[in-house]
Amino acid sequence: MGNIMLKQGTLLYKPENNSLMKKVFFIIFIGILSANLNAQVGIGTTSPEGALDVSSSLSGFIPPRVALTSSIVEAPVLNPQGGSIVSGTVVWNTSTAGVSPNNIVPGLHYWNGTRWIAFAGSPGGLDWSLSGNSGTTAGTNFLGTTDVQDLRIHSNNLERMRVRSDGTIGVNSIGTTYSQVTIVGSGTNDGVAATADDTVANGVWARNANAGGTAVIGATNGLGGVYPTAGAGVAGSGINSPGISGITGNGAPNNSSHNGNTAGYFSLDTDNDPATSNTSAFAYLAGKDEQAITDIAAPSRRILYGGYFLSGTAAGGQSYSYVGLKYNHDNNITATGGTDYKIVGNGTVSTLIPDEKNRPRVMFCPEAPEVLFVDYGIGKLINGKAHIELDKILARSLKIDKEHPLKVFIQLEGNCNGVFVSNKTSKGFEVNELMNGTSNVDFSWHIVANRADRKDSNGNIKSNFENLRLPIGPSPLKDKKVTKKNIKRRI
Repeated sequence: MGNIMLKQGTLLYKPENNSLMKKVFFIIFIGILSANLNAQVGIGTTSPEGALDVSSSLSGFIPPRVALTSSIVEAPVLNPQGGSIVSGTVVWNTSTAGVSPNNIVPGLHYWNGTRWIAFAGSPGGLDWSLSGNSGTTAGTNFLGTTDVQDLRIHSNNLERMRVRSDGTIGVNSIGTTYSQVTIVGSGTNDGVAATADDTVANGVWARNANAGGTAVIGATNGLGGVYPTAGAGVAGSGINSPGISGITGNGAPNNSSHNGNTAGYFSLDTDNDPATSNTSAFAYLAGKDEQAITDIAAPSRRILYGGYFLSGTAAGGQSYSYVGLKYNHDNNITATGGTDYKIVGNGTVSTLIPDEKNRPRVMFCPEAPEVLFVDYGIGKLINGKAHIELDKILARSLKIDKEHPLKVFIQLEGNCNGVFVSNKTSKGFEVNELMNGTSNVDFSWHIVANRADRKDSNGNIKSNFENLRLPIGPSPLKDKKVTKKNIKRRI
């Protein structure tokens, strides 16, 4: 191999084989430690500034190259003095071997007493690698700080995200103490944009485990958010803007494939289990549907509504009503025709008045099998005759002809021979005393007339009223099927 001589402050080495030159530095290093001498070794310099000083402007230091098999196995590296190798032993590993988390890849490593540590990071290093990490141990290895300092993440030399020392997170924000994650949209960017493409997955899924909590709060115009004290799944609030807005597409009136679409759906479930389908009330907002009248072999009738409301159970009876309804009695399933309804349902139309104790008392509205308008007024016989002119605004919406006669009811308020009505037109009618009487008597009158069809400026019918009598109406809509999410898989 050659001869090595160590003297105080001097190193002499003469190799017998030049191929062993590449091991010289490591041998010198071990020799110095073994000799326990107070010496400095200089290679390429006569003025070493440390125990070993290697100086060169053309060559580098090459450590021993070995093929390690695992990060926790010393072999094939040996301690020439016997026993385990010394902590701090440095080698260049040439192999890719082992099984995670003890796998090892080529690179510079040192022995820390129990395992080989990679200078370059993953796998097996103490630093995080820029190309990914493996062999980490949960609870031991982590990315972050061990003191009270925040963890800050930058891009383009600007802070983009901060994990605060109190555990809260800020994105484009320094974070807050009152929100677990605070995200601030930059410019026209959304604060959060979520997308999913699955019948089970959700774009956004939020849950408040507290029975009195609110899962999602939305607010605009500077509001901090308003929500029910009893909690809500979703709570929205705004100033000069909707608190909650819902829009759905595919609502073409004459497209049957769009049936059942609604912009909003609300349901009151009886047992908190949607699989049982036993709601006690539900509502649709802004929807479209069609219903077939099978017993008269009629085509489907189109239903467009602003709101649909149902309450009650199948066992106890259900009340339902459509609000802002456009319904086709004439079997027209195109986008035109039908009848306009403010409210239609199977219940009665009522109002409330207070009694002497200010308790609400129900009053019921009279209803008819036809679409009728009524009016009231007073008049007086002068020499046995009177002409009553109908209100011009009302008269524009009345259908008065032979098939739709004006019905007039007179209540005399004085003594005379009696009266009869004649010359009934869309403009008015005449009241005459019987037997050519000449009395001067007050009376009150009451008229009933069919409502005229609503037409546009070109005379096209936009809503049928004139000839409706007990038409077949819309049946109750079915409740929507809903699916319960599996909470366990998302916590």
